[in-house]
Amino acid sequence: MIKYYKLMLGRIAAAEKSEAQITMLVSPHQEEINALIKECQLDEHTIASAFDTEELARLEYEDDYAAIIFKKPKSYNAEDQFLFRITSFGIFIFTNKIVILSDTDLPLLDEKRFSRITSLNMFVLKLLNYSTYHFSEHLRIISRVNDELEAKLVSSMENKYLLYMFGLCKSLVYYLDAISSNQTVLRKLQSGRNLMFTEADKDLLDDIYIETSQCLNQTENLSNILSSMMDARASIVSNNLNTLMKRLNVLTIGIMVPTFVVSSFSMNVRYPLPMDSEWWPFWCIIFLVIMVTVGFLFLHKKNKW
Repeated sequence: MIKYYKLMLGRIAAAEKSEAQITMLVSPHQEEINALIKECQLDEHTIASAFDTEELARLEYEDDYAAIIFKKPKSYNAEDQFLFRITSFGIFIFTNKIVILSDTDLPLLDEKRFSRITSLNMFVLKLLNYSTYHFSEHLRIISRVNDELEAKLVSSMENKYLLYMFGLCKSLVYYLDAISSNQTVLRKLQSGRNLMFTEADKDLLDDIYIETSQCLNQTENLSNILSSMMDARASIVSNNLNTLMKRLNVLTIGIMVPTFVVSSFSMNVRYPLPMDSEWWPFWCIIFLVIMVTVGFLFLHKKNKW
């Protein structure tokens, strides 16, 4: 799918192809990619990198354009089982136009994130800032999910929630690599001379770099917390299971003690108690069962079994 946009009054607006300054290809077909390569003389390997989830973020300068491969969080799906993944998108910066390649749609018409744009270079910086913002939002979600899973683990006796937390830990490792590589690209943009940034652009770039650094620190802290607490959380699940088994054992013994007394008097042998026409032997056995049960409960409470 191909979308066309232009700058208008400091915002991004939809446009026709003939007047478009920004072209965005979302999950393009091979025919669309071939047409783009022919029209803009783009490198096929760089285009493939824009859709490669394992590709690190990078900045490349060619004769006619500059290419930025940047990382962003992938939209979460319930089938991912609390595993947050990473994806890439590409920005190709020409003199008077920009080409964006992404496997998911980007909200370029969001006036909150893309406003007060004075140039295409500033738009590129806003797009990079949106990726950092997206990472920060996902980190807040991961933190809330982690708190909810911890609350459920307190009484859980199965590994389901523990496996979910393993998925969160794995996600944060991916996020660390992605945000770190994004930070490297921003550092190169700060020191690069090929893109003509204005003073306002440079100030915005510095702000984005600071926000990315803060996002990286937040990811590191959250990853360290989750990793260091995994053994303790596994112990909680094991202790919950042990507590349940202990209660079941106590309950089994509590039932077996009076059962043993009753079954002893139910044997087909002669006892000193009369078995015919007398009522008091029955109540004598019941009283003995009650006394044995009370004695067991007293020992259970005294010894804190």
